Formats: sequence, structure tokens, C-alpha cells
Amino acid sequence: MKAIVFEDKGKYKFKEVPVPKIGEEDVLIKVDTCGICGTDVHIYEGTFPANFPVITGHEFSGIIKKVGKKIKNFKMGNAVAVNPNTACGKCKYCRNGKENFCIAIPGLGVNYDGGFAEYVKVRESSVYLLPEKLNLEVASFTEPLSCSLHGIDLAEIKPGHSVIILGAGPIGLIILQLARISGADKIIITDPVKKRRELALDFGASLALDPTKVNLKREIKTFLKGKAEVVIECIGNPTTQAESLNLVEPGGRVIWFGVADPKAEIKVNPFYIYRNEITIKGCFVNPYTTERAVRLLGEGRIKVKELITHRFKLNELDEAMQVYRKDKERIKILIKPGE
Repeated sequence: MKAIVFEDKGKYKFKEVPVPKIGEEDVLIKVDTCGICGTDVHIYEGTFPANFPVITGHEFSGIIKKVGKKIKNFKMGNAVAVNPNTACGKCKYCRNGKENFCIAIPGLGVNYDGGFAEYVKVRESSVYLLPEKLNLEVASFTEPLSCSLHGIDLAEIKPGHSVIILGAGPIGLIILQLARISGADKIIITDPVKKRRELALDFGASLALDPTKVNLKREIKTFLKGKAEVVIECIGNPTTQAESLNLVEPGGRVIWFGVADPKAEIKVNPFYIYRNEITIKGCFVNPYTTERAVRLLGEGRIKVKELITHRFKLNELDEAMQVYRKDKERIKILIKPGE
């Protein structure tokens, strides 16, 4: 089969490799669609650690082509999505309902071969059956949607709450829709790209602001008559993460969803946090939210087709990465291994 194999930091080859041999509790999936995530970009750029050599890609869907001897819940021909974060199920965290802190994570596409290939081996516990009418491209959003659901759970949004979302990329636009479903009244989203702001308004944002052209604090104060109960940072930039603390009202919650550089630091005024009882939470991957993501996609409750701006073949990774890094209007880029 053809695959993108990273042999070291920032070094990959598009080449023929053997089709994975499955074990008794594995399935073999023919990959239909695999989305490009920021993690894939960081591996491509050589700034993210992985277990080399490895086939990258973790946001994928496809069709089961082979099942192991002990598989009872799936059969050949099933359309499926995958939770790539392969928790061990045995460590302290897994045994206490905190599988996102499992010592085995991250999983497929980082430590184990992922979806930038024609076929991928996945253990049964990580596979989710798709509703019959769910499009496979749409289903490839299962993983980012499941991560977004975890962020929404942490945010504890209640009907009537005001929410600020910093960043209108794929995650910000998904979280916007989840916030609306959760009952948020006024939702403000920020992004310097006009196309993204317009899409955010189509998805139900109350206000979409360009942070490079307006005074955010002033505009938000005028619109909300104050600050927001919840602020969700979806960029991973130390500047916007620091800014998020100044946009939340006393007693409110700040969720840092965006992935910052591990070496980045910001200044925090501890008295301000103490005096205003601000809760700051990080959001890491998708514990126990994948099934909910599949249901929401199957029911058409979350719009993702509108997020797809580019599609590339498996041998066009360089072109895809150039678009990711340079095209300000791109939103979601998909890799199609079968084309």
C-alpha cells in the first residue's frame, strides 16, 4: 500500500509499505478521508515528538476490509470512524475515568501508524460504527468534534450564558455550534480572516470581530454590557491566552483549547485570579466523547461540510502543508488516500 512515512523529525517519504497485519482484536480499515491537524503540521515541521518511523494522520474514517478472529461488533464493509487516542485501559488514570491522561496517549498517527495511508490497523475498542447515511468526509471530523465536546463539557455552559471564542478555525467554528446547542445566548467570536468571520455569523455567532482592527475589550464591553461567563481560546497563542483572562467576568471560566508551544510562558496576576475567582482549565483530547460526536454528525446537528476548503491526494502532502501554512482563508484540509 502507499503511505506517508515520517522517518525522523520533518523528514518523510511517500512510499510503498506492507499492508498492516491485524491481530485477533484488530480491524483493517481502508482509509477514505483523513483530516490535517495542527499536530500533523508540527510533525511535518519537526517540532513535535513522535515515535519514528511512523505514518501520521489521526482524523480519519473509512471502510472495514478485514476483521480479527475475536471481533464480534464489526464486519467487513462497515463504515467507521476512529478514536485515535488509544488509552491502555490498565493504568491509574484509565482505571479512574481519566483516560486522556493515560501513559499510552498520544496514539495513532504519533506513536502508532495512522491514517495517511491506504490502510490502517486499529484495535476494536477504538472503532465506532457510523450511521448508514453519514458521509465519510463528514465522519472524518469525529475526532476534532469529540475533542471540542470535551472542551464544552469543561466550560459548563448554561442556557443564557455569554461566550467568547478566540479563533474561528475548524475548532473554533465547531465549538461555536456546540455553544449554541448548549444554550449560550450571546456568542462573540474573533478572527482576522473575513471569510471565517462570515462563516461564524452563518453558524449563529452574535458578533464576529477582527482583533487586528478593533479594541476587543471595548467592543465586547459595549456588546455584552460587561464581560463573558465563558471564554474559550482556540488558537494556542500565548498572547490570546493571556488576553482571555481579561475578557471573562468574575466567577467565570476560561478554557485553553489551543495548543501552545510547550516552551511558551505568559504572565498571570495571581491576585486578579484570586480576587475574581476565575477558573482556568486546559483541554486535552477527547475522553469518552467519541460516541456523542458520531451521533451529532449522524443527526446533522453540527455543520462541517462548510469547513472543508481543500482536498489533496496522498502524494500531495507538500502542497497541502503549503496551503495550511500560507493560505489565510483555508479552514479544513482533507487528505484522500484512495484518490
